[in-house]
Amino acid sequence: MEDGVTVPSQEDFEMLRKYSGWGGLGTFFNNPGPENTILHEVLDSEEYESAVNNINSAYYTPASVIDALWDIAGKLGFKGGKILESSAGIGSIIGLMPESISNRSDIEAVEIDTISGNILKLLYPDAKVNVQGFEETDIKNGSVDLAITNVPFITGFRVNDKIDKDLSKKFKDIHDYFIAKNIRKLRNGGIGIFITSSGTLDKSRKLREWITSDEKSDVIGAFRLNNETFSGTKATSDIIIVRKRTGNKPAANAIDVIDTVVARTGEYKTGNTNWDKKEGRYVEEVKPVSLEYNKYFVEHPEHMGGEMFVGYEKGDTYRPTSIGLFPTNEINQDEALKRWVNSFNEIENTNIVIHLHQWSTYPDG
Repeated sequence: MEDGVTVPSQEDFEMLRKYSGWGGLGTFFNNPGPENTILHEVLDSEEYESAVNNINSAYYTPASVIDALWDIAGKLGFKGGKILESSAGIGSIIGLMPESISNRSDIEAVEIDTISGNILKLLYPDAKVNVQGFEETDIKNGSVDLAITNVPFITGFRVNDKIDKDLSKKFKDIHDYFIAKNIRKLRNGGIGIFITSSGTLDKSRKLREWITSDEKSDVIGAFRLNNETFSGTKATSDIIIVRKRTGNKPAANAIDVIDTVVARTGEYKTGNTNWDKKEGRYVEEVKPVSLEYNKYFVEHPEHMGGEMFVGYEKGDTYRPTSIGLFPTNEINQDEALKRWVNSFNEIENTNIVIHLHQWSTYPDG
Protein backbone atom coordinates (compact mmCIF):
# COMPACT_ATOMS: atom_id res chain seq x y z
CA MET A 1 0.00 0.00 0.00
CA GLU A 2 1.32 3.45 -0.99
CA ASP A 3 -0.21 6.63 0.44
CA GLY A 4 -3.31 4.71 1.49
CA VAL A 5 -3.80 3.22 -2.01
CA THR A 6 -3.48 -0.52 -2.59
CA VAL A 7 -0.88 -1.26 -5.26
CA PRO A 8 -1.97 -4.14 -7.56
CA SER A 9 0.22 -7.22 -7.40
CA GLN A 10 1.66 -8.95 -10.47
CA GLU A 11 -1.16 -11.50 -10.16
CA ASP A 12 -3.69 -8.62 -10.16
CA PHE A 13 -2.16 -7.21 -13.35
CA GLU A 14 -2.36 -10.62 -15.03
CA MET A 15 -6.04 -10.85 -14.10
CA LEU A 16 -6.76 -7.33 -15.37
CA ARG A 17 -5.18 -8.14 -18.74
CA LYS A 18 -7.70 -10.97 -19.20
CA TYR A 19 -10.65 -8.57 -19.10
CA SER A 20 -12.32 -8.77 -22.52
CA GLY A 21 -15.04 -6.13 -22.31
CA TRP A 22 -18.79 -6.40 -22.70
CA GLY A 23 -18.95 -7.17 -26.42
CA GLY A 24 -21.18 -10.16 -27.15
CA LEU A 25 -22.75 -10.19 -23.67
CA GLY A 26 -25.89 -8.24 -24.55
CA THR A 27 -28.22 -11.07 -23.55
CA PHE A 28 -26.99 -10.84 -19.96
CA PHE A 29 -28.13 -7.22 -19.80
CA ASN A 30 -31.36 -7.50 -21.79
CA ASN A 31 -32.85 -10.62 -20.22
CA PRO A 32 -33.76 -11.22 -16.58
CA GLY A 33 -31.77 -14.05 -15.05
CA PRO A 34 -29.00 -14.90 -12.61
CA GLU A 35 -26.30 -13.26 -14.76
CA ASN A 36 -28.22 -9.99 -14.88
CA THR A 37 -28.71 -10.10 -11.11
CA ILE A 38 -24.97 -10.58 -10.57
CA LEU A 39 -24.18 -7.65 -12.87
CA HIS A 40 -26.47 -5.38 -10.84
CA GLU A 41 -24.73 -6.54 -7.66
CA VAL A 42 -21.13 -6.00 -8.79
CA LEU A 43 -21.59 -2.83 -10.89
CA ASP A 44 -22.75 0.51 -9.59
CA SER A 45 -25.37 2.41 -11.61
CA GLU A 46 -22.80 4.40 -13.60
CA GLU A 47 -20.75 1.31 -14.45
CA TYR A 48 -23.86 -0.65 -15.43
CA GLU A 49 -25.06 2.12 -17.76
CA SER A 50 -21.58 2.40 -19.29
CA ALA A 51 -21.51 -1.36 -19.91
CA VAL A 52 -24.94 -1.31 -21.58
CA ASN A 53 -23.77 1.48 -23.88
CA ASN A 54 -20.73 -0.55 -24.95
CA ILE A 55 -22.06 -4.09 -25.45
CA ASN A 56 -22.34 -3.55 -29.20
CA SER A 57 -18.89 -2.11 -29.78
CA ALA A 58 -16.45 -3.60 -27.24
CA TYR A 59 -14.90 -6.34 -29.35
CA TYR A 60 -11.21 -6.59 -28.69
CA THR A 61 -8.53 -7.01 -31.33
CA PRO A 62 -6.69 -10.33 -31.89
CA ALA A 63 -2.98 -10.18 -31.08
CA SER A 64 -1.98 -11.33 -34.58
CA VAL A 65 -3.80 -8.35 -36.09
CA ILE A 66 -2.28 -5.91 -33.58
CA ASP A 67 1.20 -7.22 -34.39
CA ALA A 68 0.50 -6.51 -38.06
CA LEU A 69 -0.45 -2.91 -37.24
CA TRP A 70 2.83 -2.29 -35.45
CA ASP A 71 4.81 -4.03 -38.20
CA ILE A 72 3.27 -1.62 -40.70
CA ALA A 73 4.12 1.38 -38.52
CA GLY A 74 7.73 0.22 -38.42
CA LYS A 75 7.91 -0.35 -42.16
CA LEU A 76 6.61 3.17 -42.72
CA GLY A 77 9.54 4.53 -40.75
CA PHE A 78 7.81 5.26 -37.44
CA LYS A 79 10.30 5.01 -34.58
CA GLY A 80 8.54 7.02 -31.91
CA GLY A 81 6.62 10.20 -31.19
CA LYS A 82 3.17 11.30 -30.00
CA ILE A 83 0.83 8.28 -30.21
CA LEU A 84 -2.95 8.50 -29.94
CA GLU A 85 -5.17 5.47 -29.18
CA SER A 86 -8.71 6.86 -29.24
CA SER A 87 -10.70 3.69 -28.49
CA ALA A 88 -8.24 1.93 -26.26
CA GLY A 89 -10.28 -0.57 -24.23
CA ILE A 90 -7.85 -1.95 -21.65
CA GLY A 91 -4.88 -1.20 -23.90
CA SER A 92 -4.50 -4.29 -26.08
CA ILE A 93 -2.87 -2.28 -28.86
CA ILE A 94 -0.68 -0.32 -26.43
CA GLY A 95 0.40 -3.51 -24.69
CA LEU A 96 1.81 -5.04 -27.89
CA MET A 97 3.70 -1.91 -28.91
CA PRO A 98 7.36 -2.73 -29.60
CA GLU A 99 9.57 -1.64 -26.73
CA SER A 100 11.80 0.27 -29.14
CA ILE A 101 8.81 2.50 -29.99
CA SER A 102 7.33 2.80 -26.49
CA ASN A 103 10.66 3.96 -25.10
CA ARG A 104 10.60 6.90 -27.52
CA SER A 105 6.92 7.82 -27.36
CA ASP A 106 4.36 9.83 -25.46
CA ILE A 107 1.05 7.96 -25.37
CA GLU A 108 -2.42 9.43 -25.03
CA ALA A 109 -5.36 7.04 -24.80
CA VAL A 110 -9.12 7.49 -24.72
CA GLU A 111 -11.71 4.99 -23.44
CA ILE A 112 -15.35 5.76 -22.74
CA ASP A 113 -16.18 2.67 -20.65
CA THR A 114 -15.36 3.42 -17.03
CA ILE A 115 -14.28 -0.10 -16.08
CA SER A 116 -12.04 -0.54 -19.13
CA GLY A 117 -10.67 2.99 -18.73
CA ASN A 118 -9.73 2.51 -15.08
CA ILE A 119 -8.04 -0.80 -15.88
CA LEU A 120 -6.17 1.02 -18.65
CA LYS A 121 -4.93 3.58 -16.12
CA LEU A 122 -3.63 0.85 -13.82
CA LEU A 123 -1.89 -1.09 -16.58
CA TYR A 124 -0.26 1.95 -18.19
CA PRO A 125 0.39 4.58 -15.52
CA ASP A 126 2.82 6.52 -17.72
CA ALA A 127 0.25 7.08 -20.46
CA LYS A 128 -2.17 9.99 -20.41
CA VAL A 129 -5.56 8.24 -20.13
CA ASN A 130 -8.87 10.02 -20.73
CA VAL A 131 -11.80 8.01 -19.34
CA GLN A 132 -14.44 9.70 -21.45
CA GLY A 133 -15.81 9.78 -24.98
CA PHE A 134 -13.53 10.73 -27.87
CA GLU A 135 -16.05 13.45 -28.65
CA GLU A 136 -15.26 15.01 -25.26
CA THR A 137 -11.50 14.84 -25.69
CA ASP A 138 -9.62 17.96 -26.75
CA ILE A 139 -6.45 17.10 -28.66
CA LYS A 140 -4.55 19.76 -30.57
CA ASN A 141 -4.85 19.52 -34.34
CA GLY A 142 -1.60 18.58 -36.05
CA SER A 143 -0.01 17.26 -32.86
CA VAL A 144 -0.09 13.47 -33.35
CA ASP A 145 2.60 11.43 -35.11
CA LEU A 146 0.74 8.10 -35.05
CA ALA A 147 -2.98 7.48 -34.53
CA ILE A 148 -3.64 3.77 -34.13
CA THR A 149 -6.96 2.24 -33.06
CA ASN A 150 -9.78 -0.22 -33.61
CA VAL A 151 -12.67 2.24 -33.96
CA PRO A 152 -16.15 1.48 -32.54
CA PHE A 153 -18.52 -0.37 -34.90
CA ILE A 154 -22.07 0.87 -34.28
CA THR A 155 -23.84 1.72 -37.53
CA GLY A 156 -26.12 4.74 -37.21
CA PHE A 157 -24.89 5.70 -33.72
CA ARG A 158 -24.12 9.40 -33.55
CA VAL A 159 -22.15 11.57 -31.14
CA ASN A 160 -22.19 15.31 -30.51
CA ASP A 161 -18.63 16.60 -30.52
CA LYS A 162 -18.50 20.12 -29.08
CA ILE A 163 -14.82 20.49 -29.99
CA ASP A 164 -14.80 19.23 -33.59
CA LYS A 165 -18.43 20.12 -34.19
CA ASP A 166 -18.27 19.88 -37.97
CA LEU A 167 -17.04 16.27 -37.89
CA SER A 168 -19.80 14.82 -35.74
CA LYS A 169 -22.32 16.75 -37.83
CA LYS A 170 -20.84 15.61 -41.14
CA PHE A 171 -20.27 11.91 -40.39
CA LYS A 172 -23.28 10.03 -39.08
CA ASP A 173 -21.66 6.68 -38.34
CA ILE A 174 -19.38 6.71 -35.32
CA HIS A 175 -16.62 4.70 -37.02
CA ASP A 176 -16.32 7.31 -39.80
CA TYR A 177 -16.38 10.16 -37.27
CA PHE A 178 -13.59 8.49 -35.29
CA ILE A 179 -11.40 8.14 -38.38
CA ALA A 180 -12.01 11.77 -39.38
CA LYS A 181 -11.14 13.16 -35.95
CA ASN A 182 -8.00 11.02 -35.71
CA ILE A 183 -6.79 12.21 -39.12
CA ARG A 184 -7.43 15.83 -38.20
CA LYS A 185 -5.11 15.42 -35.20
CA LEU A 186 -2.21 14.09 -37.32
CA ARG A 187 0.75 16.32 -38.02
CA ASN A 188 2.05 16.62 -41.59
CA GLY A 189 3.61 13.28 -42.47
CA GLY A 190 1.76 11.58 -39.59
CA ILE A 191 0.33 8.08 -39.96
CA GLY A 192 -3.16 6.81 -39.18
CA ILE A 193 -3.69 3.05 -38.80
CA PHE A 194 -7.33 2.12 -38.34
CA ILE A 195 -9.44 -1.01 -38.05
CA THR A 196 -12.95 -0.09 -39.11
CA SER A 197 -16.18 -1.51 -40.47
CA SER A 198 -16.15 -2.46 -44.16
CA GLY A 199 -18.86 0.18 -44.51
CA THR A 200 -16.16 2.87 -44.47
CA LEU A 201 -14.73 1.70 -47.80
CA ASP A 202 -17.95 0.27 -49.24
CA LYS A 203 -20.51 2.94 -48.31
CA SER A 204 -18.96 6.10 -46.85
CA ARG A 205 -17.91 7.90 -50.01
CA LYS A 206 -18.26 11.24 -48.21
CA LEU A 207 -15.50 10.28 -45.78
CA ARG A 208 -13.24 8.86 -48.48
CA GLU A 209 -13.49 12.09 -50.49
CA TRP A 210 -13.02 14.21 -47.33
CA ILE A 211 -9.75 12.43 -46.50
CA THR A 212 -8.11 13.43 -49.77
CA SER A 213 -9.77 16.78 -50.43
CA ASP A 214 -10.35 18.43 -47.04
CA GLU A 215 -7.61 16.84 -44.94
CA LYS A 216 -4.99 16.56 -47.69
CA SER A 217 -4.24 12.96 -46.75
CA ASP A 218 -3.81 9.73 -48.67
CA VAL A 219 -4.91 6.17 -48.12
CA ILE A 220 -1.72 4.19 -48.73
CA GLY A 221 -2.94 0.69 -47.87
CA ALA A 222 -6.02 -1.41 -47.16
CA PHE A 223 -6.62 -5.01 -46.12
CA ARG A 224 -10.00 -6.69 -45.59
CA LEU A 225 -10.42 -9.07 -42.63
CA ASN A 226 -13.04 -11.82 -42.87
CA ASN A 227 -16.15 -11.94 -40.71
CA GLU A 228 -14.72 -14.52 -38.31
CA THR A 229 -11.76 -12.39 -37.22
CA PHE A 230 -13.42 -10.86 -34.17
CA SER A 231 -14.92 -13.37 -31.77
CA GLY A 232 -18.55 -12.63 -30.91
CA THR A 233 -19.38 -10.64 -34.04
CA LYS A 234 -19.76 -11.45 -37.73
CA ALA A 235 -18.54 -8.04 -38.85
CA THR A 236 -16.36 -7.71 -41.93
CA SER A 237 -13.67 -5.15 -41.15
CA ASP A 238 -10.82 -3.35 -42.86
CA ILE A 239 -7.36 -2.17 -41.90
CA ILE A 240 -6.85 1.24 -43.46
CA ILE A 241 -3.52 3.10 -43.54
CA VAL A 242 -3.64 6.88 -43.98
CA ARG A 243 -0.79 9.36 -44.23
CA LYS A 244 -1.17 13.13 -43.84
CA ARG A 245 0.56 14.91 -46.69
CA THR A 246 3.61 17.09 -46.14
CA GLY A 247 2.51 19.19 -49.10
CA ASN A 248 -0.36 19.35 -51.55
CA LYS A 249 1.04 16.61 -53.76
CA PRO A 250 -0.47 13.12 -53.21
CA ALA A 251 1.87 10.42 -51.94
CA ALA A 252 3.55 8.28 -54.59
CA ASN A 253 2.20 5.15 -52.89
CA ALA A 254 -1.39 6.43 -52.52
CA ILE A 255 -4.14 4.00 -53.51
CA ASP A 256 -7.56 4.85 -54.95
CA VAL A 257 -10.42 3.78 -52.67
CA ILE A 258 -13.02 6.30 -53.80
CA ASP A 259 -15.21 4.14 -56.04
CA THR A 260 -17.26 1.01 -55.50
CA VAL A 261 -18.27 -1.39 -58.27
CA VAL A 262 -20.75 -4.20 -58.73
CA ALA A 263 -18.71 -7.40 -58.83
CA ARG A 264 -21.69 -9.55 -59.78
CA THR A 265 -25.48 -9.71 -59.59
CA GLY A 266 -27.84 -12.45 -58.52
CA GLU A 267 -31.38 -13.23 -57.44
CA TYR A 268 -32.57 -13.94 -53.94
CA LYS A 269 -35.62 -16.15 -53.44
CA THR A 270 -37.40 -14.60 -50.47
CA GLY A 271 -39.61 -17.60 -49.70
CA ASN A 272 -42.73 -15.49 -50.22
CA THR A 273 -45.25 -15.81 -53.04
CA ASN A 274 -47.14 -13.07 -54.87
CA TRP A 275 -50.22 -13.25 -57.08
CA ASP A 276 -49.27 -12.77 -60.72
CA LYS A 277 -52.27 -11.45 -62.67
CA LYS A 278 -50.69 -12.26 -66.00
CA GLU A 279 -49.92 -15.83 -65.01
CA GLY A 280 -53.11 -16.21 -63.05
CA ARG A 281 -51.32 -17.90 -60.20
CA TYR A 282 -49.06 -17.38 -57.21
CA VAL A 283 -45.39 -17.13 -58.13
CA GLU A 284 -42.30 -17.20 -55.97
CA GLU A 285 -40.96 -13.76 -55.06
CA VAL A 286 -37.45 -13.10 -56.34
CA LYS A 287 -35.42 -9.97 -55.61
CA PRO A 288 -32.38 -8.81 -57.58
CA VAL A 289 -29.22 -8.46 -55.48
CA SER A 290 -25.92 -6.75 -56.33
CA LEU A 291 -22.59 -7.65 -54.74
CA GLU A 292 -21.11 -4.16 -54.62
CA TYR A 293 -17.96 -3.24 -52.73
CA ASN A 294 -14.84 -1.14 -53.00
CA LYS A 295 -13.19 -1.24 -56.40
CA TYR A 296 -9.75 -1.52 -54.79
CA PHE A 297 -10.60 -4.93 -53.32
CA VAL A 298 -12.24 -6.09 -56.54
CA GLU A 299 -8.95 -5.34 -58.29
CA HIS A 300 -6.79 -6.63 -55.40
CA PRO A 301 -8.39 -9.78 -53.99
CA GLU A 302 -4.96 -10.78 -52.66
CA HIS A 303 -5.51 -8.12 -49.99
CA MET A 304 -8.53 -9.90 -48.54
CA GLY A 305 -8.66 -12.74 -46.02
CA GLY A 306 -11.48 -14.58 -47.79
CA GLU A 307 -14.07 -14.12 -50.51
CA MET A 308 -16.98 -11.70 -50.79
CA PHE A 309 -20.49 -13.19 -50.74
CA VAL A 310 -24.07 -12.05 -50.29
CA GLY A 311 -25.54 -13.44 -47.08
CA TYR A 312 -28.09 -15.75 -48.74
CA GLU A 313 -25.29 -17.38 -50.76
CA LYS A 314 -23.82 -18.59 -47.46
CA GLY A 315 -27.12 -19.63 -45.89
CA ASP A 316 -27.72 -16.45 -43.86
CA THR A 317 -31.48 -16.22 -43.47
CA TYR A 318 -31.34 -13.43 -40.86
CA ARG A 319 -29.58 -10.93 -43.14
CA PRO A 320 -29.88 -12.57 -46.54
CA THR A 321 -29.03 -9.49 -48.63
CA SER A 322 -26.08 -8.30 -46.52
CA ILE A 323 -22.62 -8.65 -47.99
CA GLY A 324 -19.44 -9.68 -46.24
CA LEU A 325 -16.05 -11.34 -46.49
CA PHE A 326 -16.28 -15.03 -45.65
CA PRO A 327 -13.30 -17.28 -44.89
CA THR A 328 -12.50 -19.94 -47.48
CA ASN A 329 -10.32 -23.05 -47.52
CA GLU A 330 -8.29 -21.59 -50.37
CA ILE A 331 -7.22 -18.43 -48.53
CA ASN A 332 -5.22 -18.36 -45.32
CA GLN A 333 -5.91 -14.94 -43.82
CA ASP A 334 -2.83 -14.88 -41.59
CA GLU A 335 -0.56 -15.58 -44.55
CA ALA A 336 -2.34 -13.06 -46.78
CA LEU A 337 -2.06 -10.43 -44.04
CA LYS A 338 1.65 -11.13 -43.62
CA ARG A 339 2.26 -10.76 -47.36
CA TRP A 340 0.36 -7.45 -47.37
CA VAL A 341 2.38 -6.12 -44.43
CA ASN A 342 5.63 -7.12 -46.15
CA SER A 343 4.55 -5.24 -49.28
CA PHE A 344 5.19 -1.93 -47.51
CA ASN A 345 8.63 -0.53 -48.13
CA GLU A 346 10.64 0.63 -45.19
CA ILE A 347 11.11 4.36 -45.58
CA GLU A 348 12.65 7.03 -43.42
CA ASN A 349 10.00 9.53 -42.39
CA THR A 350 11.84 12.73 -41.57
CA ASN A 351 8.57 14.45 -40.66
CA ILE A 352 7.97 12.33 -37.58
CA VAL A 353 9.48 13.86 -34.48
CA ILE A 354 11.06 11.31 -32.17
CA HIS A 355 10.65 12.22 -28.52
CA LEU A 356 13.68 10.95 -26.63
CA HIS A 357 11.83 10.79 -23.31
CA GLN A 358 12.77 7.51 -21.61
CA TRP A 359 9.64 5.82 -20.26
CA SER A 360 9.63 3.66 -17.16
CA THR A 361 8.82 0.01 -17.77
CA TYR A 362 5.12 -0.74 -18.13
CA PRO A 363 3.55 -3.47 -16.01
CA ASP A 364 3.53 -5.59 -19.18
CA GLY A 365 7.30 -5.67 -18.98
